[in-house]
Amino acid sequence: MIGTLLGATGVVSAQGHSLVNAAISAMGGEAALNALNTIALRGTDQQREYESSYEPGAKAELRPAGEAKFFVQRDLAGGSARTDWERRVTRIQPKPLELKYSEIMANEIGYVAGVDSQSRTAISLRSSPPGHPMSGARAAIVLRELTRRSPRLVLDMKANPAAVRALAPVKVNGKDYPALQYDVRNFSFVVLFDPASKLPAIIRTRDADPIQGDAHFDMTLADWRDVAGVKIAHSLEYHLNGRNTLSIRYDQVTANPPLHSTLFEIPITARAIAVQASRANSGIPHQWMMRRGHWGNLMDSDTVGWDISARGEPDLVDIAPGVSQSRGVSHNSVVVEMDKYLVILDAPVNEQFSEWMIKASKARYPGKPIKYLMLTHHHWDHTSGARTYVAEGATVVVGPGNRAHFAQMFSAPGAALNDRLHNSPRAAQIIEVKDKHVLKDARREVGFYFIETQHSTGTLIAFVPDAKLGFVTDLWSPGRDPLLAKLRPGELDVMKGLKRWNLDAENFAGGHGAVGPVAPLMKLSGL
Repeated sequence: MIGTLLGATGVVSAQGHSLVNAAISAMGGEAALNALNTIALRGTDQQREYESSYEPGAKAELRPAGEAKFFVQRDLAGGSARTDWERRVTRIQPKPLELKYSEIMANEIGYVAGVDSQSRTAISLRSSPPGHPMSGARAAIVLRELTRRSPRLVLDMKANPAAVRALAPVKVNGKDYPALQYDVRNFSFVVLFDPASKLPAIIRTRDADPIQGDAHFDMTLADWRDVAGVKIAHSLEYHLNGRNTLSIRYDQVTANPPLHSTLFEIPITARAIAVQASRANSGIPHQWMMRRGHWGNLMDSDTVGWDISARGEPDLVDIAPGVSQSRGVSHNSVVVEMDKYLVILDAPVNEQFSEWMIKASKARYPGKPIKYLMLTHHHWDHTSGARTYVAEGATVVVGPGNRAHFAQMFSAPGAALNDRLHNSPRAAQIIEVKDKHVLKDARREVGFYFIETQHSTGTLIAFVPDAKLGFVTDLWSPGRDPLLAKLRPGELDVMKGLKRWNLDAENFAGGHGAVGPVAPLMKLSGL
């Protein structure tokens, strides 16, 4: 719970009643809000990401992810909504990814008409025209944000007084705001009111961020304008722990437009396999799904890392003697068998995938504990499952300058995450590699080597000498990305790293893709 409850029940009810009534009056009054049954909003947004930055932690810069135009049509009284998107994923260069699709919500079921991601599910790939039912988690997230953004939120709070509780004032950026907690369905909002205007100022949720742990996710409302007698905020700024990740601007707002029921129709075949929005109180990956959607490669599945409609679980494929790689997932891990223990390379996506990888690795190489986890770089999509390995007892190996970032990640509060490390706390053991670090036992050795790259600071590659096999993430995706006439910058960085450390790798496995030969890239590099 955010804040503290005030006094006895009567005092709490009076406090909440006063704030809600003042906000309703400031927004135009109860009659005007009750008369707002439908709404259409046309606007734009800008998306940013800082957990895929060049530097980790406090120095992380906000990287532009994308921009979008949208047209929202909502039946506020009936609960249905349709958002038509024209999304431009500008982080993909030189040619941004263009996505045009619609999100439809009706009766707590979500449907995507069109293609909304590079990572399409099997259902989306088979459908004509393309489309797919939303996962239960995504539907819950869309419903939560529709609830948060509703111009009738304070009216709903008045209609549900038992769901409203007064909190102590909440300080944001040095300013105290009167606050109420509003629990509706499985959502919990903290609504902060501007003490001068009485309008809702910030609507906060407590989200589980896989890197930062429990985090404040705030939507700040501004630029209030009159629309048919109702004040509606035309600027919505989202901040995660104080950093701006999403800016929304409404250019045109229309009150009570006629909305035909066909706007919210979901195909019969999709309804047959759709699931209702998840009613879980925890475990919904709000931040991952929203921000990976902005990134242009959300896998819309409740398992997040792999398409549950296509496979029950990933595969663990042997790629060299005593070396196996995950397959069938958006991001890969590799396990290396040593004499008496196992080494894991990268911990992507989430705890669910890490738990699968731990179980699969122990089954493939029985009787051996996981002693080390090597992380190639700090980007959240390749490290969001790392807390699970700390709970498993693994020592974590990271690149130069990354120790503080990961130490903070492994000690972050995790009640909202509700993961294994939160439930069974354990101090993290971290090795920060300055140049190289080699593990060696009676069976073999595996080395971790720092290489220079513009992708991220403190980047490592791994190399298993007896298998002549390396491991790299993002810089090169062997077996996935076609070889071009000229090496991509990251591929050239890997070749330079091999030369610097005199590593005679014949093949590389990737954090994306599969396995590919080094020789063609080295030839193109001219090194």
